Amino acid sequence: MQYFTDKELDRLAGKLGQKLMQEPKVRLMIAGSMEDMPWEGGINGYFFRIQRGVAVSVPQSLAELIRQNAQVQLLGEASVRPYKGNRGKRLSS
Repeated sequence: MQYFTDKELDRLAGKLGQKLMQEPKVRLMIAGSMEDMPWEGGINGYFFRIQRGVAVSVPQSLAELIRQNAQVQLLGEASVRPYKGNRGKRLSS
């Protein structure tokens, strides 16, 4: 197996960054208070850190990633809700 060198990775990340910056921009605000940790995510090795509660313009593909991330988080929270808070849930009959 052949591995990428650091120089090759930097070159690829640079090309991806240029491509992302050419995309249409979407204005969004990630929910949360200013004390919350920033949202962090990446697209093919190009990483972003976005402060919560502040309106920002991001590439369209990053906005889609953020939307999908929020959806997965909500679905995950909903699926464990019945098991939290001392309410209990019968697992077998």
